[in-house]
Amino acid sequence: MTNILIIGNARDEKLSKWNSLIENSDIIIACDGAINRCIEQQINVDYLIGDMDSITQEILEQVKFSNVEIVEIQEQNNNDLTKAIIFSQRFEPKAVNIIGVDGGNSDHQFCNYMSLIECNSNAKIHLEDCTVCAVHQSEIKYFSVEIGTLFSVFSIGTSSGVNLTGAKWELESSTLTPSSNGLHNIATNERIGLSCESGNLLLFVNR
Repeated sequence: MTNILIIGNARDEKLSKWNSLIENSDIIIACDGAINRCIEQQINVDYLIGDMDSITQEILEQVKFSNVEIVEIQEQNNNDLTKAIIFSQRFEPKAVNIIGVDGGNSDHQFCNYMSLIECNSNAKIHLEDCTVCAVHQSEIKYFSVEIGTLFSVFSIGTSSGVNLTGAKWELESSTLTPSSNGLHNIATNERIGLSCESGNLLLFVNR
């Protein structure tokens, strides 16, 4: 099974802090202008995906003469992260990890979370202070954590039949709506279980 790493185009982020993810990835995908930092930080990229609007012609020519496969997608209905996640699904990956999306414009940051929902993806976003992943309807996910870890669960739209185990405040067949109620729960077990019969959830796990 394939481990895929997607690198986003957050400005000025040092990617060396994610060395373990980089080294353990079988395929690395750069989103558009992220290729600039990948070249600067000597990260070997397999695919470059996007509309290429954040890349100079000089860099694009440099990439063309490397082993990077360029996947140019001009369609503007999705952001580059969504395009990369959809592309990654053809490899039937074991895991999809996303880095390089920390900070930047607030609307772009929020859009990254929506990409997880839009793509019905099991991808995980790695941020400086937490990880973010989606739990979709009719899906049960278990997450390994340290006891005492803070985490938050938010519903995108209305989610019904929500079950949460391994936490100080657990849920059983509950209905969640978009609100702040899911902020700062505490893991009481080394494994959190989260599921919903309908809807979509976002799980933020603090580092």
